[in-house]
Amino acid sequence: AAVGEGRDDGISRLLVGLQRPETLAFLVAGFRRLLRNGFASRGTYLPSAQAALQCQQELLLLLHCFLERNAAFRLALLQRQEDLAEVVLCLVYWVVLWSGDGAVAHHSWVHLSLLSLLLLSAEPGFSSIVNLPCPVALPLPGSRPTGPSIADLLFSSVAELVSAGKERLEPLLPAALALLANLAPHTKMLSDEAAALLTAMLLDLAQPSYLFGGEARPELLITALAVVSSSLLYHHAANLPLLHALLHAAAPLRALPSLQPPPPAEAEEPLEPDGTRGEGAGPASSDAAGEADGGDTGGGNADAAAAEPFAATAAWVEGWKARLPLQAIFLFLDAVEPKARTAGARAAGTARARGGGG
Repeated sequence: AAVGEGRDDGISRLLVGLQRPETLAFLVAGFRRLLRNGFASRGTYLPSAQAALQCQQELLLLLHCFLERNAAFRLALLQRQEDLAEVVLCLVYWVVLWSGDGAVAHHSWVHLSLLSLLLLSAEPGFSSIVNLPCPVALPLPGSRPTGPSIADLLFSSVAELVSAGKERLEPLLPAALALLANLAPHTKMLSDEAAALLTAMLLDLAQPSYLFGGEARPELLITALAVVSSSLLYHHAANLPLLHALLHAAAPLRALPSLQPPPPAEAEEPLEPDGTRGEGAGPASSDAAGEADGGDTGGGNADAAAAEPFAATAAWVEGWKARLPLQAIFLFLDAVEPKARTAGARAAGTARARGGGG
């Protein structure tokens, strides 16, 4: 342990000791060029036109170490807008690609990419690129979100990650939502696609079957609501796509304070076509037989306790419901919904009058 600690201290001193402006500029340009290879080698028209690096994970780890331990490097990166924008795009590319392939081994690299983005987004200078257009189009598989601006790309990618992997990637979600919380006050306007994905993510986190299934899950919903509230408080006049998306989701948003746990699932296994019970009854009866014989079941009891589902209590429900940041959202809905209904009734009356006149 002492050897490992000493080696880590030596690396930290080395990274922190790189302070000369020309050295930092060389590092920033090098990271941009090497990280860009990840998607540039996949976006060429000619196969093997650009060789792909085989050390992207190690490169990402080195970048995170620099961002975490060398404040001068962070400042140098933040001062170079073009380099910063491309580094952010590269990190988003790996987040989307690795989170969608289903490989458990890649989850730690997704987490590391999110933490790197989180470190950058916490710096005051990061807001200078949030509303800039994306410098390049990412070669993402399928119909993955890209977005016309860097903010659109970040919001769309994180919203898709949360909605598609809220159970599979649950340990990564606090960092992903904290990233959006840092971006929201600086994002002037989201695209229609990004606003729709953000609202859909919010409603996915509010599904009772998911929300009441874990003790920490309401914290995710609270953070997501804080993201939307920040967007309304700072840039509501310009962020029309988000306003339209929230207006369409008015009913489920107003139902959030009255959410109730879903009815408990039946504990009994369903019948098979031959009339017998499923395989779930077999292990239970063998465990019971082992206990009756006085045999040691080893870690069986621990495994059963670990697999026991979370039970929501009334105090737990009241605690997180009291902290839901809904005031800004409800004020917006109270102000806009009557006007929307009036405008809709007027438009319907005009359409009927024109139809009758024809």
